[in-house]
Amino acid sequence: MVKGTRGTGRKAHGGGKSRTNTNHLRAHRRGVVKGRWDDICTKELLPENIEKTVAEKTVLDPDKPGLGQHYCVACCRYFIDFAAFTSHNATSKHRRRLKMLTTVKPYSHEEARAAAGAGPSDHGMDPPRLPEGGRAMET
Repeated sequence: MVKGTRGTGRKAHGGGKSRTNTNHLRAHRRGVVKGRWDDICTKELLPENIEKTVAEKTVLDPDKPGLGQHYCVACCRYFIDFAAFTSHNATSKHRRRLKMLTTVKPYSHEEARAAAGAGPSDHGMDPPRLPEGGRAMET
C-alpha cells in the first residue's frame, strides 16, 4: 500500500457540510403544514357548523393522538391531551390563524378558476334575445 492514500480526511470534491444531522431548530423555516384548505376551515368555523364539526372530529379513534378527543378546528390538528390543547390555544400562531379565518373571506373555487382563465365565457354581458317570432327586429 502506498502511504498517504487512505485516511487522509480529505474529500476529493467539496460540497460543504452535509445535512445528515439536522435537528428541530430548522423546522420553523419549512413553513406551515396545513391539513385542510382555508375555505373548508372557514365553513367549519361558522356558528351553525362548529358543533357538528367538533362532534364528527372527536369520535374515538385509537390511531389519532389522544384518541381523537382534542381537535382544533381552526388549525386542523389533534392533540394528545387537554393541557396540550389549551396551551396550543394560547399560542400566537393559533390566534393569528383563527383571526384570519373568521375575518378574511377565503378564495372560493369559482374565484380560483376565474383567475386561472377557466371561468364562464360570458364576461358579464347578456346575449341579445330574439323576439317570439324568431326573427330579429327591423329598424
